[in-house]
Amino acid sequence: GDRDCSVQRHQQKIIEIAPAPGLLSETRAALADAAIRLGQASHYTNIGTFEFLVDNKQPERFMFMEANPRLQVEHTITEMVAGVDLVALQLRLASGETLEAIDLPESPRPSGMAVQVRINMETMLPDGSALPGGGVIERFNPPSGPGIRVDTFGYPGYSTNPRFDSLLAKVIVHHRQPDFGA
Repeated sequence: GDRDCSVQRHQQKIIEIAPAPGLLSETRAALADAAIRLGQASHYTNIGTFEFLVDNKQPERFMFMEANPRLQVEHTITEMVAGVDLVALQLRLASGETLEAIDLPESPRPSGMAVQVRINMETMLPDGSALPGGGVIERFNPPSGPGIRVDTFGYPGYSTNPRFDSLLAKVIVHHRQPDFGA
């Protein structure tokens, strides 16, 4: 599948959307084909992410950026729209199973749309910049309900450490919408 991770701050993804909205179907197909060819050329046999930059002015143009031979923090939105547990799949592949044995569809059709937002522990400065924050979490009430997933370690009483990544939670919202991204 594909996703848009354009909203970033300090080279860190803040908002991710899957499938990538507004992507031309021809570009979507060309990106998938390029990723498959790169994987085949490198004899890659597990889950990974191939990143491309798409030219907003000429959306049929794109450039290869990097390959990540691992799951990324935004894998959750791909899981939601593909209906596949990527962590379990990666472990099965790493243990020697093949995609054929797992009976995974070659290209799962996306179901709906998913958005992931990073919730960071930060102190906002007067100039609008952010610094990692720290302290004790007094109240913590993550959202819940149909189509909402929250990956977090936060809880009331948790003492944060500003010397590490300021990520507190990933809030993932998924809405099943037929034929989005087709």
